[in-house]
Amino acid sequence: MKKRGFALLLSFLLMAAFAACGERQGEDTAPGKEDGFLQEDQNHGNKGTEGDDHDRGNSNLEMDGDGQGEIGDMLTLTALNVEHAPIVDGSGMSGTGGRIHLHSADANKMYKGTGDTFLFDIGHTEKLGELHIWNYNAPGDTGCGLKEVEVSISQDNENYSEPVKYVLAEASGKEGQPATNTLDGLPVDFKGESARYIRIKVLENYGGDGFGLSALRLFRYRQKPVVGESISCAPLERYINNVWSAQPEQYNLTNGSGLNDFRKEDALHDNNPAHMYLQSAKALDFSIDLKGEYPISKIVVWNYNDPKHLDYGVKKFRLKVSDDYSLWTTIGTYSMEQADGTDGIKPSLTIELDNVHAHYVRLEILDTYSGEMVGLSEVSVFMGSGWYCESEPDYTALLSNYNGWAGADGIYTVNLDGKDKKSGEEAKDAKTFFVFSDTILSDVDPVTGLRSNVTMVNNTSALLMGRAADPANIRFYCPGAQETANIVPDPKIPATKHGKFIYYWLGDTFVSGDYLYVYALRIDSVEGVFGFAQIGVDLARYEIRDGKVDFDSLKIINDDKMRLCSATDTKRKWYFGGAVYQSTKQAGVQDPDGYIYIYGYEDLEGEGRRLVVARVLPEGIEDFNQYEYLAADGSFEGEIPEQFLPLAQDVAPECSVTQITSGEHKGKFLFINTHFTNTATIKASIADSPYSVFGNKTTIYVHDTCLAILGKGNNTYNAKAHPALSGEGEVIISYNVNGDDCFKYADIYRPRFLRLGSVKEGSGQ
Repeated sequence: MKKRGFALLLSFLLMAAFAACGERQGEDTAPGKEDGFLQEDQNHGNKGTEGDDHDRGNSNLEMDGDGQGEIGDMLTLTALNVEHAPIVDGSGMSGTGGRIHLHSADANKMYKGTGDTFLFDIGHTEKLGELHIWNYNAPGDTGCGLKEVEVSISQDNENYSEPVKYVLAEASGKEGQPATNTLDGLPVDFKGESARYIRIKVLENYGGDGFGLSALRLFRYRQKPVVGESISCAPLERYINNVWSAQPEQYNLTNGSGLNDFRKEDALHDNNPAHMYLQSAKALDFSIDLKGEYPISKIVVWNYNDPKHLDYGVKKFRLKVSDDYSLWTTIGTYSMEQADGTDGIKPSLTIELDNVHAHYVRLEILDTYSGEMVGLSEVSVFMGSGWYCESEPDYTALLSNYNGWAGADGIYTVNLDGKDKKSGEEAKDAKTFFVFSDTILSDVDPVTGLRSNVTMVNNTSALLMGRAADPANIRFYCPGAQETANIVPDPKIPATKHGKFIYYWLGDTFVSGDYLYVYALRIDSVEGVFGFAQIGVDLARYEIRDGKVDFDSLKIINDDKMRLCSATDTKRKWYFGGAVYQSTKQAGVQDPDGYIYIYGYEDLEGEGRRLVVARVLPEGIEDFNQYEYLAADGSFEGEIPEQFLPLAQDVAPECSVTQITSGEHKGKFLFINTHFTNTATIKASIADSPYSVFGNKTTIYVHDTCLAILGKGNNTYNAKAHPALSGEGEVIISYNVNGDDCFKYADIYRPRFLRLGSVKEGSGQ
């Protein structure tokens, strides 16, 4: 294998090498073939409840440097007793898929009865993670909530594990109840045990006349980001013609159900065919989704071990990896002996890799021992050293809201004190201001996910107190509310389309001095397929008083001389305001040069979209005549140059530039954006200064969100980093999801979040 040693770092130190190997298929976006990241210090970001004056019950989502609190996707639970359906169908919850969501105090949206046993089916055997519990929350009747329970799990609904006793916390009876969980505030953690069914038997309640529960939410196990951990995988999960693609038996390939310890590379597998996966020999491959972009140290395979059909085992296969399930890199071709059918076989094959990055793994079948069927007992993938990128579920859940503000795009964040980031003890005092562009206001049916009473406004904002993703601590500001941050042109400007007016979508936001600024993109309503056209950029300003945004102080600074935008020449258009980096003392960055850098993009006919930059001193931010532009020769000019210096190619309108603050590349700068405009590929690169060329782009994540949610025409766009939300050793990244059915399905039109970080050195469990 050939080492390619460029080190890329995040906003905190990501420094690492990875290996490139094997035969190449496709272009330069396959995994493990680009520059990689790694960081020295891993401390996942302060997701606790500090600074929370809401009644949090016993909820505790604090995470430490060992990655505790990691959860995967929410798993769908079905109640085997239909009367128990309200416990798991979303009734009464404030949003989709989150452990952080709040539950109603409406007794009609909970369950209360006399039965003392609750049974739930996941639909397939899975590695189980955390089970979060919302106890019975009806006002004046919380005594019906469960107090002492026994929890056990099963793969077949007949043979259950030894029950484990838990004492659950009582609910408050107040509207907006967080997960109550156990007395110590922790969820029930199955720690990767394989099961399909969960049984809860009640031993005691809190003195009421029945047994009640408000909600349960179960999450797929996710490994800690530690070298040597077994990566929690799954078969491909897609909606194809509104039918879920993954079948229950396919999960046996990755769920650890037949292993004596899925965490060990030398684990033994049993000979029960119910714990293996079998398919027609005519099928081309076994494909696995790692549920994130990870460095791989090794892949371990156990051949099909049914004593009656050892001939169903794989004889020869080609191993490939990919980060987008489209372009694949071949690692090598391998042969395996048949298993021996004993109860406890050793691995049939261990493939050593050198930190190859991948999101997907494929075993392409070349030869079988049987022409009829082919199967495997298990495939395990183990974590290597390097950077990783995976979903960040809590911030994603924070912006799933079932009433009022119910989704948006164009998300930017800033600390109201102007600091680029906050960490450690500062995090609990953070005041993070969000701005959004087009926003859907609606009600959402928690059970169906369908919207009603839908309206759309062009921009909104929110304020999160503390950096923990807590829906009790975020407030949205929408038109019609007592306080509103809706930004509109002043004076009012008629649009091209009759009866319409110019409106604003919002660019990046930043704090300078005692002012909060937002670049406001002038949008015209026009005839045509899209119905809109950007025609300018202005600057909106609010005063910050006593740590609060004074919404009544809104002032629009109009760019009448078109210094921030040129939209009239169809062969060359450019816009500024898509990203801001403040190299100032107030921002708390290292070695500030005193300038505010404003990024945008230039569209050149035949050359695509390119990143460009201007700069200005803080005292001149409202005087567009003081802006300087980076020209093609590398100099900053006061006049608009005939040619800008392009800092990156094939960029999206929204992006981010942040400073790397520690490690080998301390003082350099990280650029993150969606590759092109509407794609699933997120890329990153570094440069020596905020105005240097960002070369050697690395694909850090290719998301499949659009393929796993219902809706036509789903698309994703505008990825960017959020230093204001990021903790030590991580970069929090958002991207937007849109689609033709955004006014129908609430899961389409809202941001998703990712965490980019570095795998922690050391042994796993």
